[in-house]
Amino acid sequence: MKSSNYDAILFKQWLIERKNLAESSVYVYFRSIERFLARNPNLEDLDDYNNFLVDVSVKKRCSHYYSAIKAFIEFRIGDAALKARLYKGLIKPKERKDIVRERKHLDENKILEVINYLDSEKHKVVALIQSLTGVRAGDILRLKVGGIVPEVYNKQDVLRLNILGKGKKRNVVYLFDEVAQEIVMDYITSNKNYGEFYFIETGKMNGRQGNLESEDAMLKMNYQWYWADLKQAIQTAGIDKDDFATHDFRRCFGRRVWEKWKDIYKLQKALNHSDPKVTMRYLEQSGLDTADIHYEMQK
Repeated sequence: MKSSNYDAILFKQWLIERKNLAESSVYVYFRSIERFLARNPNLEDLDDYNNFLVDVSVKKRCSHYYSAIKAFIEFRIGDAALKARLYKGLIKPKERKDIVRERKHLDENKILEVINYLDSEKHKVVALIQSLTGVRAGDILRLKVGGIVPEVYNKQDVLRLNILGKGKKRNVVYLFDEVAQEIVMDYITSNKNYGEFYFIETGKMNGRQGNLESEDAMLKMNYQWYWADLKQAIQTAGIDKDDFATHDFRRCFGRRVWEKWKDIYKLQKALNHSDPKVTMRYLEQSGLDTADIHYEMQK
């Protein structure tokens, strides 16, 4: 039984209709199977599934590939005996025993110091937006021209950012800070070299001229440049490079939201989570779900 690219599209629709998954998870499963099907596998051959799982197991986070393959077999294989044989023979990734490094929480002044140490003006703007809105770095990088709109809210000038986020999830955020608005608008008006995106360079790769093949490839390369700049900035600010990453702008924003309101619904909305379970997991992993208990007991 051979595969086709159409299988991935049907699989995505099946996930939406049959599985209780967050929108972002549907997107991750879909892209994982797209990658698997690009190999033109024989869908009845266990080795084709396992060879793929072995190849992607070098990644830091690979368990979702296994889960996506299992779901795809459930969707695509009708023969019960074959399905059971494939399930039983799948190579399950080893559980990671490593202790996850705890990221540092930086206050707003230290975050601004890190931003000021960034070398690229574009990266300073991206980091500033991240710190004020909690939006993922990749979502800001793929912000399309026309997606930043000046308007008035409550008799105050604001900038509205129309984000198409992870899993193609719409996310609208606002910049009220007047200094931030000025910095963002100065960047937009002074840079006329961008094409479809405000923050993605499409004309070079590794110093050589030439177009990148896809939006995903362009995003990946520009994210790597941003991350390299940030690593240098945090070291200059006296922070270990393993203690802060691009996603930590979002974590620090989320913590400020929680400290201000202690409201899981507001935190879910602020982080644009589809499922409150994801927000609850964030609180548990950060320890914020018990911070107020300890505060009340010790004050």
